[in-house]
Amino acid sequence: MFTYLFNTRYMYLIGPFFTLIFTFISIHMQNKKLPSDGGRAFAVDGASAKGKPTSAGVIFISCMFIGVSLFSRVTWQYALLYLCAMMAMICGYLDDRKPWSATLKGLTDVIIAIASGTLASFLFPTTVDIFIIHQTIDIPQPLYIFLASVLVWCSINFANASDGVDGLCGNLTMVSTVTFFAMTVMTKRISMMNNVMLYLVIVLLVYLWYNCHPSTLLMGDSGSQAIGVFLAFFAMASGNPFSYIIICLPMILDGGSSLFKLAICRVTKKKFMNRIRTPLHDHCRKEWSWANQMVTERFTLIHLMIEGAYLLLLYFALY
Repeated sequence: MFTYLFNTRYMYLIGPFFTLIFTFISIHMQNKKLPSDGGRAFAVDGASAKGKPTSAGVIFISCMFIGVSLFSRVTWQYALLYLCAMMAMICGYLDDRKPWSATLKGLTDVIIAIASGTLASFLFPTTVDIFIIHQTIDIPQPLYIFLASVLVWCSINFANASDGVDGLCGNLTMVSTVTFFAMTVMTKRISMMNNVMLYLVIVLLVYLWYNCHPSTLLMGDSGSQAIGVFLAFFAMASGNPFSYIIICLPMILDGGSSLFKLAICRVTKKKFMNRIRTPLHDHCRKEWSWANQMVTERFTLIHLMIEGAYLLLLYFALY
């Protein structure tokens, strides 16, 4: 909004600073009004989260929307994309307040994914650039909508499942977001999504101030579901949606392991991976005796090494 009224480069400095302070104030004033976490019955150390304020995502994601709206040039098309993430946030918040049935939760995820994938097919390039091997793939729009919807649905569930250790989901999301930002700069694919990446990192920094171990605040489904939608959008905006597999690999392995194990068990009606606890962060804590801080720090370090190798490979491929 303000960029239309004041055409000055200082708006790009004022916006992030305003959002940082606004998020701090909002969380400090509103966190006591959030619902309390009920604890996860089957998660390792799940009882430790019981009673803590949860669904902080409804605060920091809303602050991010306000910051982007005030200090970025948002077109109505991109506003619709933001609306999809906002709907994911709202559904997550309602689920945090009073848990939904698996059927209702799954149905809303599918609706949000299809709406997001359809909008993305009109806003993001359907010609995918595989930058590292200098190849392009033209994807027909109907197929792109299907693949984009699957990506959004998977991303929502990956982020949701990985939010089980203090700081883990927030750290992995920040590393992935910064990598997507660097990738779009290197490949000259800068778009309005870059502003969203910047503001998402800013609000996550504030959230992690409260979520570092031992946490006093949890993001809940309202945060993780919106984050999942945004990570999928970042991948599509980069010009190569398949980059999501590499850039979000630790989150895929952690959260995706639960989906994979559940799907195989339901299809085959047999036990599968019964020696491996899922999500993987629970396996590390239970079977390998990793403390919560160790899980977060080691997963983040592995993530940084993967992203560094990918960006280095991309640099040599481009230059």
